[in-house]
Amino acid sequence: MFRRDRQLSSGNTRVDTYIGKGARVHGTVSVSGTVRVDGFVDGVVEAEKDVIVGQGGLVTSSITAANVTVAGELRGDVKASGRLEIARTGKVFGDVAIASFVVEEGATFLGKCEMLKTDAGHPSAPPEPLENQSPGADD
Repeated sequence: MFRRDRQLSSGNTRVDTYIGKGARVHGTVSVSGTVRVDGFVDGVVEAEKDVIVGQGGLVTSSITAANVTVAGELRGDVKASGRLEIARTGKVFGDVAIASFVVEEGATFLGKCEMLKTDAGHPSAPPEPLENQSPGADD
């Protein structure tokens, strides 16, 4: 599923930064393009384009990107202005705030999901409640 020539959710096929198997990164990874992780990252991952966690990858950090694809394991929160895709081999343990969500059969997701509305590709504020009363206050 994650061949190097596979087109990403953003339409991009180029990986600008690659963290390979056996590599261990602690701290902040900030990339102006797309990053693929097949090793281990602990800290924060920020990308202007896509973040890909490959089948052997383990990320224990928060991720902020346009699109995120997980075929390995992610233990942390995700904020994506576009799409989060969890492959059948992928595991995500954390809360997500995303515009689009794809979970393949066999994938694991444990967390809360906030679906963002987009206006010209930019997330908007969450909608206000329809009524100003708390749940269960129908007495």
